[in-house]
Amino acid sequence: MRLLAAIVLMCSVSTPALAQVSHDTLSDAVDSAIGNNPQLMAERKARAGADETLNQANSQLGPQVNLSGSLGYDYTEVGRQVTTASGTFPYAGDNTRARVGLEARQSLWSGGSLSAQRDQARAGVDGAQAQLIYAEQQTVLRVVTAYMDVRRADREVEIRQSNVTALTQQVKAAKDRFDAGEVTRTDVAQAEARKAGSEADLAAATSRRGKAYADYEQIVGRAPVQLAAPPVVPVLPGTLDEAINVAKVSNPSIMAARARETQGEKGVDAARGRLSPQFDLVGSAGFVSTQQDQRFDDSNVGLSAEFRFPLFDSGLLTSRTRGAQLEADRAKYERMAVERQVTAQVSTAWHQVVAARGEIAASISRVAAAAVALEGAKQELAVGERITLDVLDQERELLDAQLSQVDAERVSYLAAHELLAAMGELRPEAIAR
Repeated sequence: MRLLAAIVLMCSVSTPALAQVSHDTLSDAVDSAIGNNPQLMAERKARAGADETLNQANSQLGPQVNLSGSLGYDYTEVGRQVTTASGTFPYAGDNTRARVGLEARQSLWSGGSLSAQRDQARAGVDGAQAQLIYAEQQTVLRVVTAYMDVRRADREVEIRQSNVTALTQQVKAAKDRFDAGEVTRTDVAQAEARKAGSEADLAAATSRRGKAYADYEQIVGRAPVQLAAPPVVPVLPGTLDEAINVAKVSNPSIMAARARETQGEKGVDAARGRLSPQFDLVGSAGFVSTQQDQRFDDSNVGLSAEFRFPLFDSGLLTSRTRGAQLEADRAKYERMAVERQVTAQVSTAWHQVVAARGEIAASISRVAAAAVALEGAKQELAVGERITLDVLDQERELLDAQLSQVDAERVSYLAAHELLAAMGELRPEAIAR
């Protein structure tokens, strides 16, 4: 009795837990993909590397202090020596020398090359940040696409399963009417043929659902589990011109192209700066200890200004300047091309959104009309005003209408997010929680 009571108690406790069904949301899928995407991890490292490049460029503008030292030993034998009151020369025997030196250098004027390199590195940071944003947005778009593909595949399987069930009933009804002498064997064969075709379509839809599940797991990092309805689409601009204006400011591809253009311009400044005089302030201090027959210690402290100016280098620096100018011009034209490309993407996505919304409205009306027509055909078949083929055709019309509505809803949702991506506004935080 105690064992039975324990089993009953365990069942009463575990039943609510089993009744709880977990649901994956779109925001959960985005978080999982963002946290586990190797491409994003690589872009984050590139962004950190750009920061270090900027730190290096800033460091060149500050003082540079170097400590150097050496310790040496040598043994010398000479064939002839001269002895004077001061000693014997040259010295022969052991010789140990230790040297320590300290140098501090500060650039006073570099022709603007060092500051240009700093600005160039700063533009590199902006470009790396834009690339990271682009990678994040593309990841979000891929997640949204995979999410909607899974939901669309699930819904298609449900619709086709319902169609198989409905056609199974039609086959049974046709056989009953045939047994009653109301229809011919042809009506039964037509119903059976439609049912077999529907079963084949269901098998194909099940296969497509498996592929959608596999793609989702590859992108998100885990298999889909009871995907919840997606959140509402973020608010879109009211006009196409507004969308294009937002894209010109926020699109990461344009931001990256502008950063590359700035890098090119600063590269020209850096190259020209190397053609100018260079002035450095140098401070030094040193200590040398020599051990021969006795010990000698020397020390020095100095401060000097160094001047460098390239007089002749066989055209090396001027060629580098021309090359930097060509790179800057190329970056400028690439930026212009990217702006045109993004404008076209925004325009295309905008019109897709408008068309998809209209298609949804038409699909809803089509499904409602097809359902009414099917019900009417069934009633007319019952009183002999319709034939079996008419009902089967209406079943097919309702199936096509339902699938068209599912496709329209998917296309509309994806088109809205593609527009957001083209505008540069599809951030992970844009997905409603």
